[in-house]
Amino acid sequence: MRKCQKSRISHSAPPPMATKMNQPVKLPDDAIVVTNYHDLGRYLDKFAEGRLDLVLLLGPPGIGKTEAVKQALCLDGNFCDKVLYIEGHAQPFGLYQELWRYRDKPIVLDDLDRLYANSDCVRILKPLCNTSRKKRISWLSNAVATIPELPTEFTTDSKVIFIANEWRSVNGNVRALEDRTIILWFNPTTGEIHRKTAEWFSDMEVYRFIGSYLPHIPQLSMRYYDKGKRLREAGFLDWRKSLLQMMLPNRTIAVVAGLQLDFRWTTDDQRIKQFFTETGLSRSTYFRVKAKIPQPIEPPRNILNRPGKLRLVGDDS
Repeated sequence: MRKCQKSRISHSAPPPMATKMNQPVKLPDDAIVVTNYHDLGRYLDKFAEGRLDLVLLLGPPGIGKTEAVKQALCLDGNFCDKVLYIEGHAQPFGLYQELWRYRDKPIVLDDLDRLYANSDCVRILKPLCNTSRKKRISWLSNAVATIPELPTEFTTDSKVIFIANEWRSVNGNVRALEDRTIILWFNPTTGEIHRKTAEWFSDMEVYRFIGSYLPHIPQLSMRYYDKGKRLREAGFLDWRKSLLQMMLPNRTIAVVAGLQLDFRWTTDDQRIKQFFTETGLSRSTYFRVKAKIPQPIEPPRNILNRPGKLRLVGDDS
């Protein structure tokens, strides 16, 4: 398969493996920790070339996992007939049909968190993830007879990549899948995500604002950039405050910080009144919180070199 040209990002220090609230993430014992898009691209290139046949890509939501897989498979826009792409919920029999239609082609199973909760789906995936070159998949029920061309059994040499935000070894079948896959835990730093976003984001004002708060954001998501742009373009004068409430772990601190950036309020008395309206909290709380608000920094001087909109899983709403 033809290899895509990608921009390479420099290496950065590994971040702590934690959620937005800094709670440790439980990983499979044999997970490979990847902290930058350059190294992630190396693994995904090998999958696209057929040299890695079974990969489980884990990582926080909103960091571009699906887009990275699409780039590795040289798929411009949406997935097409060259690759089977299944996102979110799938019925077991429907999954069986699609695996037959796309036999011997690469398979991308996205949002696996919901798929593996269905034991029938897991039983289909288990033979698909066999380490032998040819995998035998079967469906032994009368449902097959309703589709004349659909066999009760077929073989395939499809390569499979799973994408998920987390992985839970809930039963023996799931543990069997875990044992057979190359598991990648992708956890880039906020700075790494910010630099990568510059490849597709087009709003420099929003980009620089988020960049100025990078040290204070526990888990950065590319979705914040897109949401900030949409709020600003829709005419919301307080879009900065809204973004801070999304990005900072403490909503009260985010409200107070946002009030300092809202030019509609020019005095603390005005801000306190608005603070009480939004939170119901007191004047003394306002000043106590104001003393703790994170101070913005000079944002990284990255160039937005490929304006456009990155589609992220779950952005349909």
